[in-house]
Amino acid sequence: MKDVMDFTYFLPTKIIFGAGKINEIGDLAKGVGKKALVVTGGKSAKSTGLLDKVTKAFEKNGIKYVHFDKIVPNPLSTTVDEGAKIAKDEKCDFVIGIGGGSPIDSAKMIAVVAKSGGNCWDYTNVGGGKVPTDALPIIAIPTTHGTGTEADPFAVVTNPKTNEKIGVGFDLIFPRISIVDPELMISLPPNQTASTGMDAFYHAIESYVNLNHQPTSDLLALEAISLINQYLPIAYRDGKNIEARTALAWASTAAGICETLSGCIANHSLEHPVSGHYNVTHGVGLCATGPALFEYILPHVKERLAKVALTMGAPDSITDTEELAHLSIELIRRLQKSVDLDVSLSKLGVERSKIKQLASDAMRTMGGLIEVTPGNLKIEDLEKIYERSF
Repeated sequence: MKDVMDFTYFLPTKIIFGAGKINEIGDLAKGVGKKALVVTGGKSAKSTGLLDKVTKAFEKNGIKYVHFDKIVPNPLSTTVDEGAKIAKDEKCDFVIGIGGGSPIDSAKMIAVVAKSGGNCWDYTNVGGGKVPTDALPIIAIPTTHGTGTEADPFAVVTNPKTNEKIGVGFDLIFPRISIVDPELMISLPPNQTASTGMDAFYHAIESYVNLNHQPTSDLLALEAISLINQYLPIAYRDGKNIEARTALAWASTAAGICETLSGCIANHSLEHPVSGHYNVTHGVGLCATGPALFEYILPHVKERLAKVALTMGAPDSITDTEELAHLSIELIRRLQKSVDLDVSLSKLGVERSKIKQLASDAMRTMGGLIEVTPGNLKIEDLEKIYERSF
């Protein structure tokens, strides 16, 4: 406990977890408001029947709704502004995000802009740093086991004019209620199973080595790492395995709580410019840069990476901290390979000539996460990590 000096614990979200819990949406929403803006992507919520289930539950409970389905992967700030205008014009009194991180993050920022005014980009650190004064209540229904946004006060948006992808965080955008139902994740195809599962993995491991780590996030991070290491390959091969989906759903939520309590580190700073400029899937981008980052900072986090290795199944007979720390990198690569995410920046189409620009963008837009990364990283270090990721 010598490195735990002080911390803050705050998690106001009511999390409803379990198979079949989506059936409670009508009663739960009735206590939040009378008219909802339902935010989704263009296809999956409709094709799976989830949207119909939610809206029928609303109708049964006398809740009116407006459907906004223009959210795309790596959601755009301009789309958030469009959704906020609809929420305001239609006098919606709460927002519900259904889907992966993109719809739920968008719902969060729609809730802010609809009540606090301005444009979405005004609330980013490079767009003005505006702080919201109010937000509509938010309900989150995740259909992927990746972002953890159902348990955190963060959202990520991309400016389509500059391709800058930035995370924002405000207590006002904690969901009021989150329904985490593993049955909703059974329809995830293998590629999304892999990418969202690895997204959650990096939330967990990044929070575990974050300079601001704390007791609760440490416990949950190791729990999430263990579950993802065990169950992600199973769900990747057999998407209908409800035990695996349940384990991964909890791992994602647990990792989201870790984000809330401790936060991510430079891997997310490194990845955001990649997906911002090249429209790469976020979890895939994290896999391209993650092993190189942890290899680079290994001298500063040996004890913690040694614990990660043991959590991921390293033999108890290995007791040397340095050996275990190096083994953790190998085990991370092995996990990624098991779900066909043995990727590099070159495989993702990133150009080496862009390294300096990517490093500059990472430092400028997501420098806060770099500050809490062990090793006192500078922009030159980011360039070296990018180079190693090719």
